[in-house]
Formats: sequence, structure tokens, C-alpha cells
Amino acid sequence: MDYEIISKQPLYEGFFGMHEYTVQHECFAGGEQKIRRESMERGDAVAMLLYDPQVDEVLLLEQFRIGPAVRKENPWLIEIVAGMIDEGESEEKAALREAEEESGYSPYKTRFLGRYYTTPGACSERIDLFLGLVDKDSPIGNGGGKDDEHEDIHSFWVTRELAMQWLAQGKINSGAPMLALMMAFGWQGAINTEPKVTSKETETGYQNTKD
Repeated sequence: MDYEIISKQPLYEGFFGMHEYTVQHECFAGGEQKIRRESMERGDAVAMLLYDPQVDEVLLLEQFRIGPAVRKENPWLIEIVAGMIDEGESEEKAALREAEEESGYSPYKTRFLGRYYTTPGACSERIDLFLGLVDKDSPIGNGGGKDDEHEDIHSFWVTRELAMQWLAQGKINSGAPMLALMMAFGWQGAINTEPKVTSKETETGYQNTKD
């Protein structure tokens, strides 16, 4: 399968950019089609889950997010260390810098967890996930984010077990922390935790009275 970007037109330039692309691509059924798509451009980002293996605890953050606010939902999301990659900076270096800025910790060991696109149908942003091992009793700073970026961050430690409970309950509902927790500690999955449905039961679990 192949594609070609035919044109790119700027629509908006601010903290984010918005462009309209004309793209021609091959189709699964054969032939080609030409489409127009708008894409938000904001650069790439990193996120790091900080974990102290000696006490089996993870560091979580809370901060205000505009997305849930415009939906009239709770805008103070439970998240992990995250931020944009500066020009010329490697993904790991960016994650280490963000860890110090937002949490006040400098990991003594890091591990790459994975990479994903946040909203591939509308945005080019890609996020690299890391696990960072730290000693919770040995911060190197206060964290809390950068004043010139108007960051207002509250950080707190919880047990790994509680973090996974919050994940299962939907209390942690932002993409980066959800994926980082699952990639770092595993996830059983909804199918594996549901009771098995027999041939005499419907998918809702009720007895099939037609048999």
C-alpha cells in the first residue's frame, strides 16, 4: 500500500498548528482515492511512569486540563509525568527533564515501554512511554512544573495495587497513564475476568429459555 501527500495548506498557527492535506492513497479493494484531511500539528511528546520498587509505589500527578473542562467534566485528571520534546532533544532526555520539572525526581534507571499516536485521525502527535525507577525518599527538587508555562501540578504516591484499582474503576482515564500502567505492570483484560458463557446462555449471561 502506498500514498502521496499532494498538498499542504496552513489553516491556523498558534500554540498548535492546523493544516489541510490533500492525500492520494491506494485502496484495499484496488485502485486509488484522493481525500482531504485536516491535521493538528503540535510536535511529539513523552510520558514517564515513576515507580519505587522498594516500596511498590507509583507517583501520580493531578493538573487542570481544558479538554474535560469544555465537556463540563472533572478537569483535574490523574496523570503521570509528561511533556513535549524540545527541538534536538531525544525522547529519553525529554522524559528525564520532564520528570525533574514536574515531580522533582531523577530516575536512576529508565525503560522504554512503547510508542503510540494520540489521535491518529486528526493529529500527528506521537508519544513515547517510559518507566522510571526512583527512590521516593530522595527527590532532587520540588517539582510542580514550570511557572512560565502556567503549570499547577499536585503529585502524590500511591501503591501499585491502588493505581491498578483506579485504572480498573475508570478513575484514571487519560491515555498516557492508562497505557503506561498496563505496559509496566500488565493487565488481565475484561474478557479474561468475565464469567465464561456456556452454549445454553446468551451473551448477557441469562439462561436461554428456547432450548
